[in-house]
Amino acid sequence: MKIFKRPAKGIVILLAVLTVLCCGDSGNRRTQGEPVVIRIAHNWPREMDTSFRDPITGEPRLGQQELNARIYAEEQVLQKYNVKLAWIPYPSDLREDILRSVLAGDPLAELVRIINASQGLLLGQNVLQPIDDFEYLFDDEDSRWMFMGKAYGRHYFINNVMRYGNDAPLVYNIGMLDRVPALKENGKTVLPVDLWLEGKWTWSVFEDYLQKVHDYWIQTWDGRMAYGAQHAVAAQMAMHSNGASVYGDNGLEINTPEAKEAVAFIERLVSKNLIRCIDLLPGTSRIQHLRDVWRLQWGHSVFANLQQWLSGSMVNHFNERGDTIGIVPFPRPDHMEPGDPRYRQMNDAKDCYGVPRGVSKEMAELAVKAFREYTISFYKKMAESDRALDYLQADGPVMDSAVKMFLDVTNEEYGDKLLEVWRYLGSNENIIINEYAKNVGIWDIWSEDILGDSLYRVRGSSQYSVQVEAKMSQVNEIMNTISRAIRSDQLFDNVPPVFTDVEGARMIFAAGTAGIDWSQYLTINDNVDGPIVFSNAVTDLSAVNFSQPGRYENGAVFSVSDSSGNTGTATRTVTVFDGSHTTPPGLVIKSEYRVIKLDEKTADINWRNDFVESATDKDGLDIRDSLVADLSEINTTTAGQYKVTLTVTDYAGNQSSAELTVTVE
Repeated sequence: MKIFKRPAKGIVILLAVLTVLCCGDSGNRRTQGEPVVIRIAHNWPREMDTSFRDPITGEPRLGQQELNARIYAEEQVLQKYNVKLAWIPYPSDLREDILRSVLAGDPLAELVRIINASQGLLLGQNVLQPIDDFEYLFDDEDSRWMFMGKAYGRHYFINNVMRYGNDAPLVYNIGMLDRVPALKENGKTVLPVDLWLEGKWTWSVFEDYLQKVHDYWIQTWDGRMAYGAQHAVAAQMAMHSNGASVYGDNGLEINTPEAKEAVAFIERLVSKNLIRCIDLLPGTSRIQHLRDVWRLQWGHSVFANLQQWLSGSMVNHFNERGDTIGIVPFPRPDHMEPGDPRYRQMNDAKDCYGVPRGVSKEMAELAVKAFREYTISFYKKMAESDRALDYLQADGPVMDSAVKMFLDVTNEEYGDKLLEVWRYLGSNENIIINEYAKNVGIWDIWSEDILGDSLYRVRGSSQYSVQVEAKMSQVNEIMNTISRAIRSDQLFDNVPPVFTDVEGARMIFAAGTAGIDWSQYLTINDNVDGPIVFSNAVTDLSAVNFSQPGRYENGAVFSVSDSSGNTGTATRTVTVFDGSHTTPPGLVIKSEYRVIKLDEKTADINWRNDFVESATDKDGLDIRDSLVADLSEINTTTAGQYKVTLTVTDYAGNQSSAELTVTVE
């Protein structure tokens, strides 16, 4: 890791002052009294920028209500501080852009938006300045939720999104619960919200409830799950319900008795198949996709942790089945009584904002003041109230947000109960961020190497209580490295070089190929060093047999280090084929295939998956990607039957074709 001295403080302050007094982001001079421009770097500025218009339609990207609220917020900032906010895009990757600009002594903005899980890397670079001196700006109830807790003993981050609890609350499919006979009392289904309101919603009750759900639905199909969970989210929620955290206001707590007890509860649910995560990368505990969440929409999972931003996309699937979504707080441990102050819901940090080093204290303070005013004014306008917090409690916003979450709040029997839960999740105690695991750089090692590996017993792991103690030295090493960085007067490059595929180049080779110039397939670039010649990289092809045709999944391994000692790695799949044979490939059409809809665009038809069973060369290599459809006879604007010829070509140039009759209706 290369160490850089920060630019001289006096020079940076002078530049900042000149920027305020003389030049805006456009470089034009302003007379005294003109607004001060505060630049805010953003990965997607159009979601905040009221001036943005769609280049095709000319319409604003923001909905009318949000657009009006953001315009109002901008006006309040201008009136109160004579500040104009300018949303600017990052040139490339924020984790590199901020470092480069601070190294150059010219921070790209006064405030920077930081994508979730990037915070720890930025702290390790020491490119963010502490904002403890500005805590006084957030001493009122209406804005206290914005000022996030400490990371390594100091405040660095500002929250600007008010939401109902954590981003992935515990939800359930009410329609599927209603079909489980064991959940009924006097002919009516007892919902989780009923048990929570009655003060009975504990770990053991939840476990028994899941068992009944599992026992019923597993009979219909072994792919159905009682609780399709991202295990790290479930474990975090359990830890917070037991008064602990991964990294919260009390610092690191992953090996406390409360944390171990909470994870033991999750381990028990996993061991009984009541919690399942079937989307793991083979041989690891790394989650590959969000399919465990999507299984809720498909009716494959009864409980799930549903990302709030995903709920709207599931509406049609639920409506088709007549199902609806319910919500409930995570249950409390059995040893806690209702109302125990240790019992709480997890609210994890997401995208946030910080101040780069090199911004003078005066400019930093003005930027934070303006951003606070902007955020609070926005929510006041959204709530049509003089209190920002009413956005989460006023009847209109509460109902609107619950409906967007697709909660069945209009149901005469249980709708008001779901609304009560929703209000609880939006109460003052639950909107305060209390989990910073992704902010402090330990998320990956905790969620995968410690928690995930212990839950699924991969890579020789033991139960969590043993695994966490065995890995504590590695966790402490990560945290000590970051802690030393932020307490130094230096900047650190901790971003490894990146391998990028050359457009159009495919790692497909004839058997016997040797002396490959890999720079024709990959380029290497570093955030500080720039382009790196491929001869500096180490190439490991030991898993590829260039004499034997086959597909070698991730068989090529590349690694290279930059001048700071950061090592970047990449794996790629290599295909080896017999280039001398003349055997036509095999092409098998599905025995039954779908009907083509009237007016369906032929370019959108997935011929290789919807109509082809298999397409392989003589050695079994899949060549469906080569498929070409002759559409000269088909007319999707007119119902009828048409001939379509499909042709595949193997890597040696041999072809096979098949004619099929398709129906348009």
